[in-house]
Amino acid sequence: MNNQKKSNSRVSENIVEYIKRNKISVAQIEKDTGIHMSEFIDNNADFSAGEFLELCSYLHLDPKDMR
Repeated sequence: MNNQKKSNSRVSENIVEYIKRNKISVAQIEKDTGIHMSEFIDNNADFSAGEFLELCSYLHLDPKDMR
């Protein structure tokens, strides 16, 4: 696995963990953003850059803090 892939995986994992830790409704996120969260939560998939930035904005997170 190259460094970029590891970085993407870590960022995606950090957001998923934040959602779980804060008991944020995945269904509500999907409804509000249109991002299908189940593939990321169930399959450990990586977010695209656009999805990542949209989720950070939605969750009021600084993207730099998700590394």
